[in-house]
Amino acid sequence: MMEKHLCAVALLLGLAAHALAADDAGRAYVRAGSDTLIRACTQNGHTLSILARPGVAVPAGGSAPAGLPVEPFMQGLTSLVRQQVGLLPHGDFLRPDSDGTRRLSDAVEQWMDRFNREHGVQLAWSIADFGVSDSPQADCAR
Repeated sequence: MMEKHLCAVALLLGLAAHALAADDAGRAYVRAGSDTLIRACTQNGHTLSILARPGVAVPAGGSAPAGLPVEPFMQGLTSLVRQQVGLLPHGDFLRPDSDGTRRLSDAVEQWMDRFNREHGVQLAWSIADFGVSDSPQADCAR
């Protein structure tokens, strides 16, 4: 069973906060593709599940243009999150001020900035839903 924790909400919203802030006046983020379920095993065998929603910065009132590299963006994001979550105990996701959650947030932000520069886009993501298992999971046994 997945527990939802208010601290984890703050963490996950913090991970995506930079991504969702429109940098320029008159710009907004709109959905840019289908949600992706990211399941990652923590260092101590718990599962973190995130329903990630891709978005793109557009002029206010605009819609997502065709041909965006959403699939490689979400694949790269998924890979990074899985790798980074595997380095952290599940307790870090219950404390949004932990060093581990800050490192994860920084890694995601740096990766997104690099991806967007390389592809000339302004893709981002938000958290539609999430959960942290309340006990170690068999599929995360190392």
